[in-house]
Amino acid sequence: MDRLFKLIRDRDGHWLAMQVEEAKIALSNGDSATLHLDRLAPDLRHTLTRLEFEQASSKLVERIGTTLSPLLANAGVNSATVDTVFFTGGASGVPVLRKRIAALLPQARRVEGDLFGSIGAGLAVEAQRRFG
Repeated sequence: MDRLFKLIRDRDGHWLAMQVEEAKIALSNGDSATLHLDRLAPDLRHTLTRLEFEQASSKLVERIGTTLSPLLANAGVNSATVDTVFFTGGASGVPVLRKRIAALLPQARRVEGDLFGSIGAGLAVEAQRRFG
């Protein structure tokens, strides 16, 4: 609790969020990642494995999976007719999520966007469209 209070008092929430984001990216490409938490305590580190990451995110991945079928049904689209899935930004680089989507849309080819820039570019295009 002392570390949590220190985090709040020092207004380091965004710093911690960035540490977690870096770990997510590392675990999407490798088998482990080390969080460097020196701001909370000297030499504090915590190593996570991809298995731990997948277990921790399994409920979120499942929620995405269970949302897909009703989404397609509401759009009047049969999952067998989806021919392409475009992965861009955020969690779309997480292997367990990709596997879940591939299982739900096995006929769809996978197209890679810019995992780090597509969302920002899309927001810029929409801002240009709305505001000139």
